[in-house]
Amino acid sequence: MKSYLFELRRLSIILIVFVLSSQYVFSQNNSYRHDYSQTLVMKMLIALPDTNGGTRVYCDLHKALNLIKQTDNLTLGVPKIIYLVGWQYRGHDDLYPAFFEVNPALKRTGDKNARESLLWLMKEAKKYHTAVSLHINMTDAYDDSPLWKEYVDNDLISKNANGTLMVIGNYNGKKAYQINYRNEWEKGYAKMRIDKLLELLPSLKESGTIHLDAWIARENKGAYESNVLEAKYQEKVCQYWRSKGIDVTSEWVMDYMTGLVPYFWHFNHRTQEDYLKIPANRLTGSHMNPDLRKSDFDLEFLFGTSMYGEGIFPNERNKISDDQWEAMFAHDFYLNFLQYSYLNRLKRLKVEGELKSRTAYFSNDVKVSLADSTVYEKNRLLRSGNTLCFPVLWLNENTLAAYSLKGAELLYSLPGSWKEIKMAELFLITKNGLIRSEKIEILKNTIKLNLKAGQPYLIKPATHNQSDKL
Repeated sequence: MKSYLFELRRLSIILIVFVLSSQYVFSQNNSYRHDYSQTLVMKMLIALPDTNGGTRVYCDLHKALNLIKQTDNLTLGVPKIIYLVGWQYRGHDDLYPAFFEVNPALKRTGDKNARESLLWLMKEAKKYHTAVSLHINMTDAYDDSPLWKEYVDNDLISKNANGTLMVIGNYNGKKAYQINYRNEWEKGYAKMRIDKLLELLPSLKESGTIHLDAWIARENKGAYESNVLEAKYQEKVCQYWRSKGIDVTSEWVMDYMTGLVPYFWHFNHRTQEDYLKIPANRLTGSHMNPDLRKSDFDLEFLFGTSMYGEGIFPNERNKISDDQWEAMFAHDFYLNFLQYSYLNRLKRLKVEGELKSRTAYFSNDVKVSLADSTVYEKNRLLRSGNTLCFPVLWLNENTLAAYSLKGAELLYSLPGSWKEIKMAELFLITKNGLIRSEKIEILKNTIKLNLKAGQPYLIKPATHNQSDKL
């Protein structure tokens, strides 16, 4: 994972300038293709360049589809977006600013080429409530790219004060240079790149989303261009993607993109006031990166947080086997996303208290307390520590999901929608589907559950003639 801590500190200054600038107006258009506050957004590593000029595939497209199917089972069909990392050329961070060829190593037997194989995956994934899209970079340029000479000749690379090309990192053993957003836009190259990618993979318009990695505005000292000016051209690029019916998501939170970018991978530097002021359906994110230690990490529990997912999928690089990942995935999803999805549907009202004694209040008489790690809806306890039971709202059914990290006996008061129901049915949630466990009698609108450690459960009103395995 790239580290941009220094750049983030510089960008914090930019944000103040934006707010004060009379020339800048936040976009109020929130017409996103996806509701990111109710969507599980993840990345999946596909391939990396190797040291011999070839590619190392960590997840072929057949395995990717199998993981998507299993993930759909584990998440009870929640809407999902998966961005493929390393889908192009020889893999991740290869040959930018070009991104016009699908990694040939991803070709399936029987397909004409890798492009056809990728289009197959994007189509098949839709069967499992998943939009497959791409993880790309519109910031970096490498000197072995087929576009390198053209970008240098047309002054599309930012410069240092002494006139040398600006290096911003070293990836796959190669220097990465900063693309100049203003010149790239003004000379038509940003639009060219976007249009050419959409010609290559028209299914991106159906996916309706794209992830721009490490999308950072930096000062172009060689041309006396501020990072504020560069950021204004980021906005133009974002608007162009949106004109094509495609949402832009990115890596690090950029406050000045509020109303344009609905989702950020790292949600650090968000304050309590930010959460209260801006609803999740307008701006949300995966997690707070633990490397940024000054972040207010308690906000993740108070307002809910999603999950990264990328580091849990089984592959050699993660050192996670096919047998291990299911439990790890269930741990992250049920301890994080379930509460995140639930709270994101509510209006954020206020926070009382300080530091570890804070309590967040939401509509529907919901409160979240840091002091004892609880979530209440009126007088019903939905979560205590790492044991929880929340409604599965995306199913539009009278269903609940329960999970306990270490196992627990849970006495759970059912919501009012269960008032006339006398029996509940318990299912084990697994990567291969639901498995019926037992029927439980409901007494005084309460059920008693014995939750095994690390095993997610689905709870439904009991019905007749259900198969043992769904």
